[in-house]
Parts: sequence; C-alpha cells; structure tokens
Amino acid sequence: MNLNFKIIFLFSLIFCFAHGQNILTKVNLDDNDVLELYFKEKIFKSDIGIKTITNPNKKIYDFKNIKIGNNIGKIDAMHTVTIAPNGSSMDARVLIDSDVVGTGKISTNGDIFRINLKLHRDKTSKNDKINEEDIISKEEKINSRDRDIVVIDAGHGGKDPGATCDGAKEKDIVLSVAKKLASSLSNNGYKVYLTRNDDVFLTLEQRTRIADKKDARIFISLHCNAAPNDNQAKSLHGVETFFLQKTRDARSQSVAARENASVLQGADKKSKQVIIDSVLSGPKIILSNKLAIDIQKSIINKTSSHNGGIRSAPFWVLVGASRPSVLVELGYITNANEREKLLSSSYQDELANGIGDGISRYLSNRQKEIDN
Repeated sequence: MNLNFKIIFLFSLIFCFAHGQNILTKVNLDDNDVLELYFKEKIFKSDIGIKTITNPNKKIYDFKNIKIGNNIGKIDAMHTVTIAPNGSSMDARVLIDSDVVGTGKISTNGDIFRINLKLHRDKTSKNDKINEEDIISKEEKINSRDRDIVVIDAGHGGKDPGATCDGAKEKDIVLSVAKKLASSLSNNGYKVYLTRNDDVFLTLEQRTRIADKKDARIFISLHCNAAPNDNQAKSLHGVETFFLQKTRDARSQSVAARENASVLQGADKKSKQVIIDSVLSGPKIILSNKLAIDIQKSIINKTSSHNGGIRSAPFWVLVGASRPSVLVELGYITNANEREKLLSSSYQDELANGIGDGISRYLSNRQKEIDN
C-alpha cells in the first residue's frame, strides 16, 4: 500500500466518523393529521424500511442508521403512533395502527418524512379541546381524580380457564378480584374500566387496546400463579408483582411462558419480536417498576401474605399497553392454604384494597413530582 493511498484512506475514515449518524430531531402532527418527522440531514428511500405485521395490525417504518434525538416533542395521534428505538440497533422505528395509516413521502428538501393519517376524531376540534382545558381551574384539576383512568385486566376467561386446581379456576378468581378492585377505585373517585366483565376470552390486542382507547394512566393485569409440578405445590406460595422487562431468572421466565401461552394465540414470531423490541426501553419501564413497588408493598401490608417480591419478565399482555403496566400474581392456586384464601370473598377484598392503595400511592407520588 503506497503512501498516497494510505492518506486518502485515512481521510475517508475521518470523514465517515465526522459525518456521524443522522438524527430524528422533531415530530409534529399538523391540522390535517399529517405526521411529520424532521431529520437533521437528508434522508433517502434507501434509508427507510417498510413492513406490515398482523395481530396486532401495524405498519412499521424503520429509519436505518438514524437515532431518535432528545425532546423530539409529543403528538396527539389518539395512541395510534409509537416512536421508539428499534431494539439493539437503536435505529428510529415508527409503528402506526394499520387502520389509520396512509401514504408516506419524503419532502422536496429531503429532511422531512410525511405520513398521512386517517384519525377518527370527534367533531370537537383540537383548539376547542385546549380551550376547554384552559377554563378548568387549578383546584379542580388537583381534586378531580376522575381524570386518572385505570384499566384492570382480569386474565384468561372463556375457553381459557388459566391455572386450575381442585375445581378452582384462575379466570373466576381474578375476575372477582378485578370487580372488587374496580369498585374500590371508583368509590375513591377514579374512573375505571375492566377489559372483561364476565366469562369471555379476549385476544392480546383486545386487552391492551382498551387501555389505549381510554387513555388510561395505568394498566394492571390480574392472575393466579401455579406450581410447575406436584412436588413444589406445597412450598410455592405468596404474592408477586411483575413489570415488563427481559430477564434471565428461570422462575420468572417460567411464569411468563405460562401466562403468555393463551394471549399469544395467532401471533407470529416476527410480530412478537417487532413489538417487544419497541417497548423494552424508555421511561415506561421505570414507571412500571415504581408502580410494581407501590402495589406489592400495599398488598403485603393489607394481607400479611408471603412476599414473593417484585420481578421482571416478558409478559406479552404488558407489551402492548403503552403506559405504566404491571401484572399481579395474587397467589398460588396450587397451594391448598393459599387456594382457600383466594376463594374467600374477604381475602379478595383485602387483595383489592391493597392493590387500590398501591395505585393511589403511585399516582400521588407522580403528582408530587409534577408539582415540584
């Protein structure tokens, strides 16, 4: 290699590193519901990968070698758009509900990518909504808990009984606790929605979409645990609260695999990986962890049950909910003593009150952070 070639090669390397990675600097939704993505430098068609997945139905735009900048802004797209790093590559990824996404186009200057959305808004304009908020007094905002919406998901249901033992069914126990929790929260001024009110089976997308449609502050899924075999049925007991995160803990992975089996019916491998890569990062994980801590502590204080701890695991019912979300394992249905308690109405009341207190503590702490 001669000297001239070496110099040219070194200058090429310096230019490549100096040029750096392109950045998504800003997002905007204009008055015609056109999603605008602003980039630091020009983008080209070769930078954009587009694909569609089903269950959930999403159209995905991957912007290669383009990272998401700080403070890109927020948009009111009625929870149909998610912008997040693409897994380990950290490239910018935009996921849009298939029923609202239209065509996409690069601007003449090359630094803006526009996507037409077909949002189904009511007749009230964006400006009207802002004006309505302006006339609400600060005192009303502080004292009005009905602005804090909670969605409660009673796991399993219908054709899927969940864990069973000696005639007891997980789907029945969690529905009973969910109704008690909803009543307790409603009595304390919160607006509450249940994913199911009776014995019906819901898909993964149906469960989490309710939380997004209602713009819930919190999504909580209730379940009962089960020992993996008869030898452990007597020893395994206690309440555990999970938040979404990958884990190497074999026990947490086992619990997640059992709960995921029913909700993932019909979802292909590509669909699952696309969604989980998009949500296993960012502030949602941190807030979900805080929510799990508050709920677990309150349940133990109310019930004096064995503290199984706070754990992380890749529960798919939590993946699709784009807000702080936790899954509570109320106890082991395979443990005779715990099963008897889980079937008791008074113990279910204690569980519901404990979860409710934890939710209130979490929301109160978040409000203090805002006020300060």
